[in-house]
Amino acid sequence: MKCTECGEEHSIEDMELTFFLPDDAAYLSDEERKCNVQESGDRCIIEGKRFFIRALLPLSVLDRENPYNVGLWVEVQQPAFERIYELWSEPDQENEPPFQASIANTIPTLPNTVGLSGFLHLTGPNTRPKIILSYDEHPLYIEQQVGITTHRAYEYSSLFD
Repeated sequence: MKCTECGEEHSIEDMELTFFLPDDAAYLSDEERKCNVQESGDRCIIEGKRFFIRALLPLSVLDRENPYNVGLWVEVQQPAFERIYELWSEPDQENEPPFQASIANTIPTLPNTVGLSGFLHLTGPNTRPKIILSYDEHPLYIEQQVGITTHRAYEYSSLFD
């Protein structure tokens, strides 16, 4: 697959589905986003009231050693956001108890994923936090629990087109 960033060919196996903003920020016009959103590569605040962290949702791949990670955004409460920001560069941040969070992106091909709840785990200063979904009958929860096939990982990656 040809990379839209660098123009190089990358193996679809090495690519993972990634969202660059929470849906509610992405749907705003450029002007609205400029006025109402504070954003960095890993944190986003909408209207000073809603707080988002960029995270990974790991999915085990049945015939592969490494998981497939969906890069998405989760919404957290302000006190959690502030604590995460405080710990962002701390080497022992993974010792912090997980934070309640909910998915803030719609993943195509699945029933609505916005609002699915889980726990955000800090993993270290050089890695993105990961979200582990709370029990739900949603297909994404089931995929996280039982794993996915290589073909399913390919289906997620092909959403880049």
